[in-house]
Amino acid sequence: MLNTKGITEVLHKQIAKFFEAEPVLLELTQDIHTNQGEQAGQTLHFSNPHYWVKVMDCSFESYVRPVILCEVIYFLKKEFMDAEVEVNVDIDLSADAEERIQISACISFNDQVELERGELNNLIDLALQLKDKEWFEELSNRYNAISA
Repeated sequence: MLNTKGITEVLHKQIAKFFEAEPVLLELTQDIHTNQGEQAGQTLHFSNPHYWVKVMDCSFESYVRPVILCEVIYFLKKEFMDAEVEVNVDIDLSADAEERIQISACISFNDQVELERGELNNLIDLALQLKDKEWFEELSNRYNAISA
């Protein structure tokens, strides 16, 4: 899991590489426009499918550019290759502007290795030699699932 600080650090590094310019400031957006009575007290939630939502402002020496959710996802995937990235943005419309937006990311890796029957047989033999009952049962279950 990454919080706002972790995400900002990764984005700062990746944006500097991508644009070949060091960002002066990278901060969560403060310009969320709402209808006062209609949405007061509401919390808005955005995640990966809402790729168009403006999340941050990236200030360079001579200009400021918006950073939208799809860019956040892209830069996190550049940092954590082969990972699944799920970004969540929560906007509390009743909070002060500085505290209104929260961003987090769940980075997960698929570390489940696909083994063939022969490889599983060898590992089952090894688990028996090591007398590792838990590993033996896990491997046996995987072997049985392949054989079924």
